[in-house]
Amino acid sequence: QGWVRGTRCSLDSDITSPAAMLSASGNAVRRLGLRPRLGRCISFKQELAEPMAWNQAPAVVTTLPNGVRVATKEKFGEMASVGIFINAGVRDEKKETAGAAHAIEQLALNGTAKRPKAKLQSELAAMGAELSIDCGREQSSYMMSLMKGDVKHGVDILSDMVTGPGLGNFDKEKENIVRTLEELDTPTRAVIEDRLHTCAYRDYSLGFSTVGPFEGLESLTKDHLKAYVDSNYTADKIVLAATGEVKHDELVKLASSALGGLKAGPPVVGTGKPYFCGAELIYRNDEMGPTAYVAVGWETVPWRSPDAVTFMVMEQIFGNYKKDKGLVPGEISGNRTVNAVANKQDVGCADEFTSFNYFYKDTGMFGYYAVCDEVAVEHCLGEMMFGMNLLSLAVTEEEVARGKREAKIALFGGSTSASASCAELGKQILAYGRGVSPAEMMLRIDAVDAEEVKRVAWKYLNDADIAVTGLGPLHGMPQYMEIRKQTSMHRY
Repeated sequence: QGWVRGTRCSLDSDITSPAAMLSASGNAVRRLGLRPRLGRCISFKQELAEPMAWNQAPAVVTTLPNGVRVATKEKFGEMASVGIFINAGVRDEKKETAGAAHAIEQLALNGTAKRPKAKLQSELAAMGAELSIDCGREQSSYMMSLMKGDVKHGVDILSDMVTGPGLGNFDKEKENIVRTLEELDTPTRAVIEDRLHTCAYRDYSLGFSTVGPFEGLESLTKDHLKAYVDSNYTADKIVLAATGEVKHDELVKLASSALGGLKAGPPVVGTGKPYFCGAELIYRNDEMGPTAYVAVGWETVPWRSPDAVTFMVMEQIFGNYKKDKGLVPGEISGNRTVNAVANKQDVGCADEFTSFNYFYKDTGMFGYYAVCDEVAVEHCLGEMMFGMNLLSLAVTEEEVARGKREAKIALFGGSTSASASCAELGKQILAYGRGVSPAEMMLRIDAVDAEEVKRVAWKYLNDADIAVTGLGPLHGMPQYMEIRKQTSMHRY
């Protein structure tokens, strides 16, 4: 996290480079006249508890003359994964084009300008490939899992989808696309967190819905979609990534052929970060059943902030809970928030809660989502807010050690497939401008201690504005100002 107090490394700088490490430490020492604080820094003496993390192929990145970035990470196996990642999503829409990103996502499955739907499906079936398209709040991806010998064909199909989307089919497919988007079965948590963004960033496109309903979708035209594609599917926003037995030089040649003709977009107009609005957005419905759903969010930091890793650890310290689930009963959990909630069930509290942590290019959001009985809303919110305050005032080294361990499991304990590696690689190139190795991320996580957690939590969470969203029978929900007061401890 840093070499001396007040000097921390952001995630766009490679701390595992010896030259960078020597330069950072030397400059800090000379500038401040202090010795390096080895207890909370990345140094040659710091060792990984998991040395196998070093045994990973590096991410190799090449930038083409037009600005397209090509990234590969070699893995051995018969399967490979290739994807085109675009630094554009719902956030890049305008009010008049709201829903365009998801309309293009659905349209991509109906063929391209050169490949009708039937031909696209037959080519995918012949390769045995699996195609997945995702449109997020800030990033979009077109990915394909296939055999390692079919990478060239896969790059051709994906580049065709990006450079020649079948916008001419929109008028014919519009009715089906609108109906598909309206009938999507979205989990309640996704809906609540989506509305939380609407509440917090209501005056900015970062608050546009990613799950629907999409205002103005029926009024979209082919010209709206073309304007969105022309302004966002540009060379400087595109990354071609691949994992598996893929040679980097060969992928660069394929990228030059398929994407080398793309032009870079116009210079980005300087804009300030979205304003985080402390407010509440409540959907009270006392007739939808006995269960209430609540989410609370704080404004935090972007991807490249030096404090981003600390928030990853804090997410795991706060943790998650589901009544009567898990190996360890909540009543004896070492997580103080889980323990308090589980032991308060006699008077009513959360049936389920989980923390969340979202990073964006210029801001972020940290908070929790909770599910409880309608008569326990006030108790639930009280325990959740108390747990958040503990991060600022009373977090222990034991809790931080557990949080760091669980952060590593969350980051590296999932799928090791080529598809998961490709998705992670593409996301890192868009977010950080480079691949971040597991070894480096573990070093950054290991550098976090209880004092660092308290510093970050106090700076961003204590006595800070919050966004609140709720759904269901919320007759027992406190007023917004009462919840806002609970962002700090009052001692008498």
